[in-house]
Amino acid sequence: MIKRGYLILIIGAVLIGSSFVIAFSILPDVQSSIESGKFLPSLESMFDSVSEKTQILPGDSYSFPYTSKTSQVGLMWGLKIMDYEQMDRISVSISNIFGDDLGKFESSDSVLIETFKIPKVDTYNFNVLNEGKRPISVIMMFTENPEHSETMANQNLPFFKNLIPLAVSGFLLIIGIIVLFVGTILSILDWRKGKNQSRYI
Repeated sequence: MIKRGYLILIIGAVLIGSSFVIAFSILPDVQSSIESGKFLPSLESMFDSVSEKTQILPGDSYSFPYTSKTSQVGLMWGLKIMDYEQMDRISVSISNIFGDDLGKFESSDSVLIETFKIPKVDTYNFNVLNEGKRPISVIMMFTENPEHSETMANQNLPFFKNLIPLAVSGFLLIIGIIVLFVGTILSILDWRKGKNQSRYI
């Protein structure tokens, strides 16, 4: 008769084995994706519209226009300094074609991402000022109504395709280790119980 401790140990070993089988089954795809640099989504791939790389000299500014398709929806916009260095600093001023001030943002990081509620269908200018002491190369990125954006929803990348198998593998491994621990304790208790009973035979 198989005692409870040994049975639980077997179950734990099966769970851990299943975890490793799942992990090894997706390992070649993950490894090739990492080597090719396509495992994680790039920042640019998360936006519907990405500008060309533009160089801005110190003290100069450059205006990136965006024409909205709808109104009263969110516009997620981002700026990325492609050749970022620690002392870089920029400011972004938003205005419409009439010059109305709709907001100003400052940043000393390599990436700035904000949201802006589009009041009406119009062309909006995102004026980027280089407040640093050296030339910088930047790109601007836009996604209108990001909650319903196909670009945000359809990230057909190895990271997203392998996310669930990786999560399942990790979950099985953790449960398997816990079950093994419980099985070991029960096996010791079963062994001690059997040893005590043998003294009275």
